[in-house]
Amino acid sequence: MRPGHPCDLLLDAVLTEGAGEDAAQAAVRTAEQRGRQLGEAARKETRPGRLGPERGLTACERLLDAYGYEPVREAPTQLRLRNCPFHPLAAKAPGLVCGMNQAFLSGYLTGLEVRGVRAVLAPEPGECCVRLCPADTGREDRTAQDH
Repeated sequence: MRPGHPCDLLLDAVLTEGAGEDAAQAAVRTAEQRGRQLGEAARKETRPGRLGPERGLTACERLLDAYGYEPVREAPTQLRLRNCPFHPLAAKAPGLVCGMNQAFLSGYLTGLEVRGVRAVLAPEPGECCVRLCPADTGREDRTAQDH
């Protein structure tokens, strides 16, 4: 599955809103599903089985670059995203957009079967609200509503 434009996530969420879900819930669910599907497809292209943190983040960098996130490796097992492709929307609805970003990246890590890395909310001015960090950081996740 090839990456599309990031806004496809929003369009898919609107088109697949399920019974008992509001648009925000559908958007987060759709983002997680899309990420997982992309991760599964990438896993088949790389090799079957789980990936360690460094190889997993290398695979993530390619996808994130294709989606316009501008990934920057801060450490062998940590990735910062210099921007958010949804920035204009994030300024108006940070809880929704940041929740979608975290769900998308968490789904991708799950589908790719990356061990030892998780998508955490860590908002910084002018950057994406999500970072990919070691799973054992002990750092408390912030919720999308906290910023």
